Amino acid sequence: MKQIIQCLLIFVLVNGMSWNIGLAAEKLPDYWPTSSWKTASPESQGVDSELLVKMLDTIWKNDINIDSVLVIRNGYILLDVYNYPFDSSTRHNIYSCTKSISSALIGIAIDKGYIKNINQPIINFFPKYATENLNDDKKAITLKHLLTMTSGLYCRDSYLYRWSGLMQMRFSKDWVKFMIDLPMAEEPGTRFEYCNGVSFLLSAILQEQTHENALSFAEKNLFGPMGITNVRWPSNPQGITLGYSQLHMLPRDMAKFGFLYLNNGVGDGQQIISSQWIKESTSKHIDATLAPGYGYQWWIVNPDIYTAIGHQGQFIMVVPKKNLVAVFTSSLAEEDFYTPLGLLTAYIVPAVKSSTSLVENPDKANEIKSYSNLLQTTNHFNRRKMNKKTRETSQELKFETYVNNEYGFSIKYDADLLDMDSQPVSPFIFRRRGLKGLPVLAALVDDIPQGMALENTADYMINLYKSTLKITDYKIKKQTRSRLLDGTQVNYFELTWKYQALELLTAGVFTYKNNKIIGAVAGSTQETPIDYLAGMVKSLKFKK
Repeated sequence: MKQIIQCLLIFVLVNGMSWNIGLAAEKLPDYWPTSSWKTASPESQGVDSELLVKMLDTIWKNDINIDSVLVIRNGYILLDVYNYPFDSSTRHNIYSCTKSISSALIGIAIDKGYIKNINQPIINFFPKYATENLNDDKKAITLKHLLTMTSGLYCRDSYLYRWSGLMQMRFSKDWVKFMIDLPMAEEPGTRFEYCNGVSFLLSAILQEQTHENALSFAEKNLFGPMGITNVRWPSNPQGITLGYSQLHMLPRDMAKFGFLYLNNGVGDGQQIISSQWIKESTSKHIDATLAPGYGYQWWIVNPDIYTAIGHQGQFIMVVPKKNLVAVFTSSLAEEDFYTPLGLLTAYIVPAVKSSTSLVENPDKANEIKSYSNLLQTTNHFNRRKMNKKTRETSQELKFETYVNNEYGFSIKYDADLLDMDSQPVSPFIFRRRGLKGLPVLAALVDDIPQGMALENTADYMINLYKSTLKITDYKIKKQTRSRLLDGTQVNYFELTWKYQALELLTAGVFTYKNNKIIGAVAGSTQETPIDYLAGMVKSLKFKK
């Protein structure tokens, strides 16, 4: 797995940045996918299906956790494949691909006169806040600096800082105030520094200027005109849409968005976004990290490819000179999340051979169908072993609920920070992992340790940590008998411990049912409020 990923990445880095794409963009299609997409064979659109087969073969044989892949050329779907248990009706959390949609909404707001231009200082949008750490540099931060991730704010929102900036913003009482009160690290416009909080500010600015949240504005001015109706986009406690992440969409709707950009903002006969905004958004403004350049919340791979990128391998990739859009949804580990871009450059782009049709290849067409059926119906990957356990969306947009039908319990979790891990860890029946692995929420089912009383189950957790991790300096800070909201008697405990250089904190609840120990544990760094972890584990609930 890692070897194939490394090869794909090398291909991107060595070849992808020096391509001569060659083919000019074709004319606009004779229809728009507002209601539905039309399909066509790869060869009818000048695409060699053999390379698409090789890509599917690579995904299958290397157990790459690609949940879906769509390839669209000239407005026609050429490849539309889903990996079990996903299908075309499954909404995906597109994570930071959300940022590119927030950028589009800012462009629309400018087009409609809600915002004057991108050179407005951001402090002018929030006059009610008495901004701390106010100096000339902070006064100079403009909307453009937010769009290009060059605000100069001391954000601490990267792998280097273990996403502590995002965590602290989310724990704050007022996210806008938290962001604009941050101290300055450098002069605005100086350097690219990835920061989820500045993308959140884009949503806050949109709400301030339009008097409706980003979701409502998008439904009227972006999603609606494109025929996108099946979305979920939560808000923060102050009612501001999460402009940086957590938009849930169908893969085909993600493709509609990429197709809108491919066609310079025109959709179904109307100019939804100005062509000038499309051009500016997808041009390189600053050297970046995950790609050589960054536009307005878009990653610029090279002069011929731009892409939206989301956690775990969500991609909306646009190749204008080949009239091509490719969409991937994935459940990839952090070190592998870049794989879809490698698949694009190694297989999809080279498959585009001609501006006119090629000779049909029925053998390869049948292989594509075979792989599609194989991937959609086979519980092949480790991740798919959890198919009997379902996730259900709760009435509260901010939260989701994990449901285990086998043992009849559920756990509520913060969907913005936690997502499903690809590897169940025995005796854990599932794990929820956060950004850079923290926080972690885990449900646990195991045989009751012989002779262990319920009030001593914190020791069971310590022993489990010791057997799986080389932990040191562990201590039981609190242990008490308690009851869940449904009346179930549990043992609640809090632990502190060290793993390597990390100082960690765990909250947990255990109970005994049907000769099993069943519980929930949540762990994070010691800067995480204990009430936050306790709230998740105490949401454990059993069916009546």
